[in-house]
Amino acid sequence: MRKEEIRGLIIYSILIIAALVVGFTVIQPNIGSYGPNKMSPFGFIIVVLIVAYLFNAIALEVLHVLGAIFGGYKVTSFNVFGICIHKTQEKWKLGFRDFSGISGETKVAPNKEKKNINLQVWFPIFGYAIELGTCIVITTLVTKNSPTAWLRSAALLFILISSMIAFYNLVPLKLDSMTDGYKIRLFTKPVNVEAYNQMLAIQEDQRLGKTVENIPVFEEITEYTAEINMLAMYKFLEDEKYSEAEKIVDQLLEHKHVLNINEYNRLIAQKLYLAILLRPIEEAKRLYEEICPIEIRRFMANDTSMASIRAYILIAGMMEGSESEVQFANSKVEKAKKRALASQIKAEEKLLKKALDYVYENHPEWVKEKDTE
Repeated sequence: MRKEEIRGLIIYSILIIAALVVGFTVIQPNIGSYGPNKMSPFGFIIVVLIVAYLFNAIALEVLHVLGAIFGGYKVTSFNVFGICIHKTQEKWKLGFRDFSGISGETKVAPNKEKKNINLQVWFPIFGYAIELGTCIVITTLVTKNSPTAWLRSAALLFILISSMIAFYNLVPLKLDSMTDGYKIRLFTKPVNVEAYNQMLAIQEDQRLGKTVENIPVFEEITEYTAEINMLAMYKFLEDEKYSEAEKIVDQLLEHKHVLNINEYNRLIAQKLYLAILLRPIEEAKRLYEEICPIEIRRFMANDTSMASIRAYILIAGMMEGSESEVQFANSKVEKAKKRALASQIKAEEKLLKKALDYVYENHPEWVKEKDTE
């Protein structure tokens, strides 16, 4: 289990324990009324908890949006609970997408020359402070015997939920997602600010389908310089400069503490893709046994990224000799292409074709499916 997973479990455990303690010692004794229509205690608590969670989750991402806009950025994607409004080259679209975060994710791009990177992480803090202050005022002014005593109970539950979300969001540690607290810590280093803005500019060009040339490769590896180096790695793969791409893969794998679990697993996939194509198969097999434990093998088998699919096709075809698994992996390509950036699709099609051609050249008895177009 990786460090961020352990930290995440610790944080979740703290939140659950704190919620139980506060619920039984503070909230339960102060709940005297259960809504205007005298709802059952259990029903009232469940309804308010759901409303509080939905409100705070949506508010968190709205505040990220406002902070980004006031900081000189433009919003390209707004995702809450997987329901995503994202901007394509021509218009906004609504759909379902994965996200990295406790309840959603907002993606931005540079919009002005002068940018304030900190506003998008500080606005949620200001929002929490306003919500907390409002709820405290309600609990102070509304008494237990008041006709609107249910507002006091609801305010206490809102404090509980908003504080749990704020605590998770402000932890200055790398968890299963990059929290605002962790970003605040990272943004104290100028190289991270430089890399972050450069990364957003590159991603925006890619989103618009523009060709990105001369992507820098940073020697100092941080969470954000790693993102830039991964983009440079991808450009080398596209240009068939495989040795340069492999150097970046090795560099990043040596600094795996800056990667999230999906990034790390997909880099292992990139490493295996290159090894199987470029090295004798016995050497590639030894590497596979060395760097690919069972959990990563399962990840690649089920992942719907093009990097994992390409690697899994080569593993299934060249190491396991499984025609059905090659076909299974190839069947996920269309779904994976929908998740890829528009600028990456042509390159990924070329890299995928290279993997399939290599497999079928070594297994001429297999029936080759029609190439994905």
